[in-house]
Amino acid sequence: MKKIAFFILLVSTTAIAQTDSLTTSNYEDALHLREIPRHNLIVDLGIAQPTGDYADIARAGLGLGMEYLYYTNKKLGFGISLRHQYNEFGYIDFQNDSSTGVTNNNWTNTSISVGPTYSYTRNRFQFDAFLKGGIAFLNNPENSVSQIGIGNTQIFSSDTENSSSSSAYIEGGLRFNYYFRRSVQVFFSPQFNTTLGNPIKYTTRDNTDATVIQPNISSQINMSNLIFNVGIKIAIGKEYSSGELRIDD
Repeated sequence: MKKIAFFILLVSTTAIAQTDSLTTSNYEDALHLREIPRHNLIVDLGIAQPTGDYADIARAGLGLGMEYLYYTNKKLGFGISLRHQYNEFGYIDFQNDSSTGVTNNNWTNTSISVGPTYSYTRNRFQFDAFLKGGIAFLNNPENSVSQIGIGNTQIFSSDTENSSSSSAYIEGGLRFNYYFRRSVQVFFSPQFNTTLGNPIKYTTRDNTDATVIQPNISSQINMSNLIFNVGIKIAIGKEYSSGELRIDD
């Protein structure tokens, strides 16, 4: 009886050990589904839609961005990004015609920013939320709208002398990523960015004034855009946020 009891105990112990081994090893999610590549390169391209007061003098344009993103763990990363974007000039849809003269140059903005990223990964899907701050460099183009007539004919004029060529800058947004390959993700990303300190200055004619020579009104605004991007997120190297290395074979 002692031999039989010992045999039953040995079989039970072996079965439990095998079950634990299967649970912890064979059924563990693949590395790229449970961890995040430590070093990443992000490139995106999208439509820049002006918002707020900036929408009064600008129209839709394009934005191109590039970012290096480093993860300290599977949820927290820090990135440094470079972005260039432009908007077409447009003030109340004035166009060149026989009585109107329009000087039309694009507004451009090149920014460098740094900040944290929070990530959540589930299977092949990854969600990122990020916020960055930095500096933006503006081109301050000469734009104007004038009409033939009596009195104040200058409808709009950019004030390049008093505009700033640089300003503080913030950007934030979301990324909805999908693992196309173990080291490559594609994504859609709505973002918002804006300068700070109202670096753009211009004057407009006060059309509400009843005098013959209507005065000019001076305005100061920020360059603000809502951007809808698509892009790609590529792992640089094989190291993941846990310190493990990807095996490609």
